[in-house]
Amino acid sequence: CEETLWPLEAERVDRLVVLHGLETSEHSEALLNECWRVLAPGGKALFIVPNRGGLWARRDGTPFGYGRPYSLSQLEGQLGRHDFQPERHSAALFQPPSEARFWLKTGPAWERLGRNISGTFSGGVLIVEAEKVTGPTPRPGLPEAVSRPLRILDGLKTPEPKPARLHWPNFGRQPSHLTPYPDFIE
Repeated sequence: CEETLWPLEAERVDRLVVLHGLETSEHSEALLNECWRVLAPGGKALFIVPNRGGLWARRDGTPFGYGRPYSLSQLEGQLGRHDFQPERHSAALFQPPSEARFWLKTGPAWERLGRNISGTFSGGVLIVEAEKVTGPTPRPGLPEAVSRPLRILDGLKTPEPKPARLHWPNFGRQPSHLTPYPDFIE
């Protein structure tokens, strides 16, 4: 199906896995909107993308060597702009991307070593679990800021109304028998 027109009803999916989706999409913004549309309120999505700093994204011979790799901050920022709240993240595929027998045999050791050294930055892919946000996103300090939103205006006095003035036509001098503030204007 079209990557931005899924044959699913809105808010029907509880769990969603997006693998080889964001990095190869021509319209990643529309794809994230479609993910948000089909997820139920509180639904979770797992986004798996090539790690910009990982080995897998640097070789064309791997599935993650095509498209656009992401850093963790880029991915979480993009998810946040589409009302997804990133909850957990991890990295995977620490083994070098090779089909040589040595690398394949020592794969489990590379994975253990990679997770112990850096669980985020050195893996070939980033995995981010995010939840669909339907209400306002909680931000630290927001209730305090809303309780006094115009604190900058605290020192200013309230303006007093100026007395009304009688405007005379510009025919020369004002007649001397008329006062500038007659009794009927107050």
